[in-house]
Amino acid sequence: MRSILRGCGEPFHLKLKAPTKEYRKHTMTKLTSKPILKKASGILAQEFAIPKDIAWAWVTLLLSQEEQKRDSEEKRYARIAEFEAWIVELNLPSDPKNPEGGAVSPELVKNSARNVFEWPHEYIFDEPAIPKHPDSKVTYGDTITKPILDAIKDAGGSDDRPALIAILEGYSKEGKEPFANVTPEGIEWKGNNWSEGDKLNLLTIKTLNNRLANLRKKGLI
Repeated sequence: MRSILRGCGEPFHLKLKAPTKEYRKHTMTKLTSKPILKKASGILAQEFAIPKDIAWAWVTLLLSQEEQKRDSEEKRYARIAEFEAWIVELNLPSDPKNPEGGAVSPELVKNSARNVFEWPHEYIFDEPAIPKHPDSKVTYGDTITKPILDAIKDAGGSDDRPALIAILEGYSKEGKEPFANVTPEGIEWKGNNWSEGDKLNLLTIKTLNNRLANLRKKGLI
């Protein structure tokens, strides 16, 4: 598993009657469905969510971003169960508004997974605005997309991962945003609304590969 891996309302898994056939249907067969991906992204963006929902969203987004043959339904379902158990074992603080509900912070799960498991990157659900004139600037939903596109341009249109990582490391060493540091694990970068003391994101060959896959699906490369 390590090789493949950053107000609740009614728990999402209850809406799907987990682990029923309907839950499996949403979990296993609609990994590229935009509504399902938005639902999964929404769960990870919540302040608190139950471990089963976090695990479902984590695996759903991660598998949707992998450029490889999908695992069998049983393996994917087992991965969700394994991630859920791992989250529970973290013993993270529960939602103070409902301490008996078992909900924890997806952000704390993401921080705990850092350098342990791969965390799915944020999806770009809104198409970038088309410039109205040559001086117009395209904006993106996160801080890392534009530097990646710039690196592809500097690489002559190539999507060679090691070459792009080298270019992005150069950006970081030049002090360009949103980069912070180059570490043995990868390139640290600042997310949206980052402030001093906040956790940094990590860009590696693997996460870059997944981001390129997402950009390709969006028609941006």
